[in-house]
Amino acid sequence: MVVGITGFNYPLLLAAHKIAPALAAGCPVIVKPAPATPLATLLLVEVLRSVGAVPAAAVQLVTGDVEVGRALVEDRRIGAVSFTGSAAAGHAIARNAAPTKVVLELGSNAALVVAADADLEAAADAVVRGGYYASGQACISVQRVVVEEAVRADFLDLLAARMKDVVVGDPRLPETRVAPLIDERATSRVLGWVESAVSAGARLVTGPAPAGGRVITPTVLADVPDGVEVWDEEIFGPVVCVRAVADLEEAFETVNRSRYGLHVSVFTRSLATAFAAIERLEAGGVVVNEVPGFRADNMPYGGVKDSGIGREGPRFAIEEFTVTRMAIIRP
Repeated sequence: MVVGITGFNYPLLLAAHKIAPALAAGCPVIVKPAPATPLATLLLVEVLRSVGAVPAAAVQLVTGDVEVGRALVEDRRIGAVSFTGSAAAGHAIARNAAPTKVVLELGSNAALVVAADADLEAAADAVVRGGYYASGQACISVQRVVVEEAVRADFLDLLAARMKDVVVGDPRLPETRVAPLIDERATSRVLGWVESAVSAGARLVTGPAPAGGRVITPTVLADVPDGVEVWDEEIFGPVVCVRAVADLEEAFETVNRSRYGLHVSVFTRSLATAFAAIERLEAGGVVVNEVPGFRADNMPYGGVKDSGIGREGPRFAIEEFTVTRMAIIRP
């Protein structure tokens, strides 16, 4: 039996990432959606049952808060727990579930490195495309941009010029990139983190401006120091932080100082730089000349350090949900 606990930001997709590999591995699954966004998962399970795709007992769903989740992961009848969410919640699940196997897809503060030889137009486009989709409420959205000093000014000019094209509005419209955050608490937290960063010496390039309700306009912060939440932690909001470094050596060291390591991307024209990044960056995935949010389900997906343990993607999740056993027979 597999327990799948999902985050709020992609409720249908995350539930599918739990249910499909479990069934493919021959495991019944209990899925618990995030309390804030249960409806899509409820509909998915209803559809699976209504078309007779699986026996009713093979896919079960429960809703509830942290107490419901704790009861599930502490049940010794469970063979594996697959969780997508914050690092703090993942750590608690790992402790409570022990010795049950856990697959943890946790948070991040994904970085994008801009080398001096990079296509700066493409890198600026990537930051806009990768930093503000889903209002930044994605674990592999661009949060930290580490750019070589030689191209810092040109890159910031290109990025600032593109910010006017980031559409704020109704999330049901395809052109919208930034919409209300999940709740008022999240909105207050993001605004507070931005204010703290500015007080610590960061410079506002754009935003945040009032947009009504839980909407925060797309924000760019430059010269963000260590020791502030917008740089050190996962902001989960429409905020991108930019910092200049002397060279690529310092860039890689800056990225690796984070306690997270899910995905990172590097923009460069040099194959040598690309391979150096792949070898040295401490992350579950290194993407060259594309956003760190690039992901396909045939790929292994997961992180290192506080970004989790184990891998998703159907083949890899199936392996996580099985046990390798050895049998020895002496005739």
